[in-house]
Amino acid sequence: MVALIYLATMASEITRNYPRCIATISAGFEKGDFLVREEKGQRVYFDFFEEAFNYIAAKGYSRMSKGEEGEWMELMESIHASVKGGMKYNTGRLLMVLHKPLIPTEYGDEPELESNAMLPMP
Repeated sequence: MVALIYLATMASEITRNYPRCIATISAGFEKGDFLVREEKGQRVYFDFFEEAFNYIAAKGYSRMSKGEEGEWMELMESIHASVKGGMKYNTGRLLMVLHKPLIPTEYGDEPELESNAMLPMP
């Protein structure tokens, strides 16, 4: 039990002390039932939630803790509500907020990989 508390504290420290990217999964669009919004404003539509989640998880994102995810959802709702006359585009219904830490590496510090090898997920 103590180990779990320690791991949760360490995860909290990492996400609070290092910059990170967030991504969201939303529902309610014409192009596809689910939309993934990720870094640099990239938007990808999917017909099934599992496809959307697998896509973003493969990029190293993981779900935030319930409390932190709730804070982000409330923040985004209040930001969208603050736009006079409503949002220009359909924002959909926010389902999930994910994150990944941005821990920079020095130039040339890339690991050597065998052909077709994948980097481990953070």
